[in-house]
Amino acid sequence: MNRRQSLLASSLIFLSLASIGLNLLFKNVNASSSPLTNGPAESMQFSEANNSTSNAATDIFSSEQYTLSDNDKNLVILIPNEGHHGPGEDDEARFIAQSFVPETAAINKGTNMIWFNGDVGHEHDIVVSSDATPIYQTGEFTEFEARNYTFNDVGKFSYADTVEYDNGYIMRGNINVTDDTGGDGDLQQTIETSDTIGILMVPTQDISQYTSDLQNRGFVIDSMHNFQDLRGGQSGTGDEQTLIVWRAPTNMQITSVLSQLSEFSSQLPYS
Repeated sequence: MNRRQSLLASSLIFLSLASIGLNLLFKNVNASSSPLTNGPAESMQFSEANNSTSNAATDIFSSEQYTLSDNDKNLVILIPNEGHHGPGEDDEARFIAQSFVPETAAINKGTNMIWFNGDVGHEHDIVVSSDATPIYQTGEFTEFEARNYTFNDVGKFSYADTVEYDNGYIMRGNINVTDDTGGDGDLQQTIETSDTIGILMVPTQDISQYTSDLQNRGFVIDSMHNFQDLRGGQSGTGDEQTLIVWRAPTNMQITSVLSQLSEFSSQLPYS
């Protein structure tokens, strides 16, 4: 074999080895990526939720509205601390410009609505109405307690606190109920183990502590939104707060969810 033939043979061997190496490299890349693309959907959803990829919290803050997904059957509406104060009262004594968070909810029939009282030191008594006719009253409940009502009929509903606060201010909210079930379905489903979503308000300065505490209690962080609270009025000297939209897994009973929420909220520095 002359020198030219020898060089040609060496080149062919090198190209062959390089081709094998590339094939192995692509196989390894595909193998490492397949668990991400083909893995359980639930794992991906939990990972995304913990990284706050949803815009739900920002939307709730901006529009004061929230549309519940078909998979969620328990919606926990927050009565925020000092939410009973009207606009401009006491140099904006309230933290957020909503009496209920969210103030308007769009849900599917069969959804269990839960009002959670985060208004420290104040009792609330909510009346739900249809066409201005009362259909349900929660009865009085105090801080860190909750009351619920399951909406099994389609329509537009309103609710209001029976307490009239200073300057005639009344806390109000709205619920729009639709039927996207494709039929009547089983409206007597067990709400004890249905998917649950809700909203909390916490001081931003210790947000890592609060999110860690919620996750340790079994909750998943769906999204967060930071905002300057209204306290301080026109001077704009209010502190920064964070709205947290959280989820509880299906296997967490609603009684346990509310118990954990009560324990968590009682540690917040609101008074």
